[in-house]
Amino acid sequence: MSRVALGLLMLMLVGCTSLQPTATPVVLFVTATPEPPTPTPQFSPTPVIAPLLNLTLTPRPTSTPTPVRTPTLAPTFTPSFTVTYTDTPEPTFAARTCTIAPQGGFAALYNRDSALQQALGCAQSLAVPVNGAVQDFENGRMIWVSALADVPTGTIYAIFNTGQYIRYADTWVEGVDPVQPVSNEGAPSGRVAPIRGFGKVWALNAAARNGLGWALGAESGTGAQVQRFERGEMVYIGALNQTYIFLAQGGVWRLENTPF
Repeated sequence: MSRVALGLLMLMLVGCTSLQPTATPVVLFVTATPEPPTPTPQFSPTPVIAPLLNLTLTPRPTSTPTPVRTPTLAPTFTPSFTVTYTDTPEPTFAARTCTIAPQGGFAALYNRDSALQQALGCAQSLAVPVNGAVQDFENGRMIWVSALADVPTGTIYAIFNTGQYIRYADTWVEGVDPVQPVSNEGAPSGRVAPIRGFGKVWALNAAARNGLGWALGAESGTGAQVQRFERGEMVYIGALNQTYIFLAQGGVWRLENTPF
């Protein structure tokens, strides 16, 4: 029985072994994992230097920056139209209306000469009869009128043979100023020094004295007519039967042999 039992036991062990699955070997492929690269520092570490001395540093003051204003640009305007300038010519004298007309012989001279009208402009007064005087000199003539038309001021004209003239106010006062301011000493033969208003202007103004020279004879009285204009005067001297046209611009005078 023991042998039979032993045999049965062996058969049982063999049968159990045959019933277990056969183990399949598993092959594992192991790949070595590379070590991560050592990171390279982007900045070199700043070495720390131990202070050699115990120094106390005063912090620098922090300045507040002054803001800079950005200039505001002026706006640019685009014109919606183009401006065109047209020169307006000055009106001719004929187109102007003068409230006072020249009179007598002055009108005859004035109306026939458009250039004279432009030079003198409109009359500013009527033709006024005044007292006058005239005296000839080596290089010209002096004329005195008792008033400048409606302006009650005596006037003396120093007229030079060069075609220029100088107008002076007559400031000679009888009983106050000397009759003969300059003596005749040094005058050439047949020449004299002027007297009264002519003499005062001649003595005090080198331009008149040097420009006219010595007088050729005594002065003589005469009747006269004066009319003022915008830019000058017309003066008629009865003793000469001549009209002087004194233009303010350029100091030019013109002489016309036209009776008043």
